[in-house]
Amino acid sequence: MTGACRIIALLIALLVTVGPAYAELEKNLVKRQVLDKAPVDVAQSVSDGRLFVLLEGGDVQIFAADGQAQERFKVGAGVTSLEVSPDGQILYLGNAGSKELQFVELSYVQELPVNNSAVKGPEDAPVTITIFSDFQCPYCARLLPTLEQVMQAYPKQVRMVFKQFPLSMHPFAQPAALASLAARNQAKFWPLHDQLFANYNKLNDVLIRQLAEGVGVDMARFDKDLATPALQQEVAADTQLGVKAGVRGTPAAYINGKQLKDRSFNGFKQMIDAELKNAAK
Repeated sequence: MTGACRIIALLIALLVTVGPAYAELEKNLVKRQVLDKAPVDVAQSVSDGRLFVLLEGGDVQIFAADGQAQERFKVGAGVTSLEVSPDGQILYLGNAGSKELQFVELSYVQELPVNNSAVKGPEDAPVTITIFSDFQCPYCARLLPTLEQVMQAYPKQVRMVFKQFPLSMHPFAQPAALASLAARNQAKFWPLHDQLFANYNKLNDVLIRQLAEGVGVDMARFDKDLATPALQQEVAADTQLGVKAGVRGTPAAYINGKQLKDRSFNGFKQMIDAELKNAAK
C-alpha cells in the first residue's frame, strides 16, 4: 500500500471511529435586561465578567457579572463600537465613519475605610495607600522594601493602611493575622509585622508566639485577646472588604481607593504624584 493510500485508510478509520463531531445544543433564556435605549454593541471583561453595553446616543452602561446595573457614562454620539481589555480597565471605542480609535482608561475608586487597621504615616496625609496582604505570601514580603522606599520618599504626603487578607492556601496566614492584631492592641503591630514577613517562609504557631514575645508583647494579654471573637471578626471584615474591592490575590495595593497595577517604585510614584497633583487643584 502506498503512503497516500495509507493516509486515506487512516482518515476513513478515524471518521468511522470518532463519529459525527457535533452534539445537540440546548438553549435556555436565563435573564432579560430591559434597557432605556437600544444596544449598539456589547463587550465583556475577562477578569470579573462585567458587561459593557454601548447604547444609542453614545452612553455606556456597565453591568456586574450578576446583571446588576453599575456605572453609566457618555462617550459620544458618534461611537458605534466598543471593546474592553481583559481586566476591564480600558475601553476601545470606534466610529464607523472615522479612522480614529479612542482608548478610555477606567478608574474605579473603592471605599476603603481605615476602621481599626494599623496605619503608618501622618493622619492628615493627602494620599492613602491601602495594602491587602498575607503574612505567608512571598510576594507580599518582597513588596516591603518598595513600600519603605515609598514612605521615605513621601514622609508627609503618604500614609499606609494595612488590611488583612490571609489566603486559605497558607495555613499560618490566619494565625499570623490574628497575632498581628493582638500585637496592635499593645501598639506593637509594625514591629511584629516586620518580623512575621522576615520569617514568612518559616511560620508556625510556635514561631509566631516567639516573634510576638521578641518584640515585647505582653503574652498574657496577647493570649486573652486571641481568645476573643473580635479579632476573627476583624480579619473577616478586612477580607470581605478586599473581595468587594476586587482583590483577587496578594499583595493588592490601592492609592486613594484606586487599584495599583504596577507595584514597582515607579508605579507607586506615578500614581501618587497624580493624586498629589489632583489634590493641589
